Amino acid sequence: MSMLSGIKVLEFSNGLVDLGGRMLREMGADVISVTSERASDRPHWRTLAWHHGKTRVTVPEGADLGQWALIDDADIVLDDRRSAHTSTLDELRAGRPGLIHVIARPYSASGPYHDRPASDLTLMAMSGLMTITGEPNKPPLRLPGEQAYALTGIQVATAALLALHVRRRTGQGQRVDVSAFQSAVLANYREAIMYEWTGRIGRRTGNQLVRGKSGVRQVWPCADGYVTWSMIDNPSMMRSMVAVMKERQVAGELADIDWEAILVADTAQDTIDRWQSVFGRFFATQTRAELGALSLERGWGLSVIKNLDDVRHDAHLLERNLFVPVRDEASRVETPLPGPLFHHTTADESPARALRKPVPVTASTRWGDL
Repeated sequence: MSMLSGIKVLEFSNGLVDLGGRMLREMGADVISVTSERASDRPHWRTLAWHHGKTRVTVPEGADLGQWALIDDADIVLDDRRSAHTSTLDELRAGRPGLIHVIARPYSASGPYHDRPASDLTLMAMSGLMTITGEPNKPPLRLPGEQAYALTGIQVATAALLALHVRRRTGQGQRVDVSAFQSAVLANYREAIMYEWTGRIGRRTGNQLVRGKSGVRQVWPCADGYVTWSMIDNPSMMRSMVAVMKERQVAGELADIDWEAILVADTAQDTIDRWQSVFGRFFATQTRAELGALSLERGWGLSVIKNLDDVRHDAHLLERNLFVPVRDEASRVETPLPGPLFHHTTADESPARALRKPVPVTASTRWGDL
């Protein structure tokens, strides 16, 4: 039995709640995803990644859903329709006090932008995430995919789970409003807090982590790709890495530094750059696997940067059955996609056996077929 076994979710899908419904589905909920005919031209990758395992229904644009019998059976309604349909569901909630209604909008319902249109691109830009992404002397960059929609989906799922927890204690459902804009801003917490406390506005720093008077590099090329690591004020970590470099006779001037006696954040930038050039030459002679193994053994805090093929064949993720085979009913092609992010051992006693079964992307049902 899964964590949300027996819970029925009705999802009015237009992008903002899609991933939230997928997360609830991974926890065992029965999810019916309703898409209007106009919105059914969503990106194909999103249909596969965010909708596999759901039952999908296509309805005419502007269809009156107030009398739809499936709503009567729903425990949770996820709703991101951009037009005003909330009053009908509010009326339903009056007769069904246990119904949980999570509404996702581009902006806060009470804010100055409440009636403005939005896309993933505009939400990313307004959140400030694009302001800090990219090189300082180049235009801002958008993260790949539809990250603002994904961030909203996470908040939608969280809201639904919290409301469900309250309902199990009190018997009462509730209506929860989620702002996509605020969801994206929450992912940009550092700059928001920095501005609130210091008045400083974040900026693009590229491949640098700026602390104090200096900036330290974050991404480094190595023999077969890239790793991420930064010089920080952690004397034991710095001593450990330099010790290996001394063993291999490549430490140079780093061997003479007393890491207990300095603060990297207060060191002049030209000195930091000179030290980093020594680390850079060392990294360039090592493979990602070699550096990753040394980091685990010696406590360097270094991480390997993996490409998509690396992730798909990662032994750690495969051992935990992260990927499930998903069959695209249109093309009949089967591909591995992320499945459950976690398992609850008492709720799901044999997850590995279930995950080996192909999960279809259910073909859309027409409104007239219901």
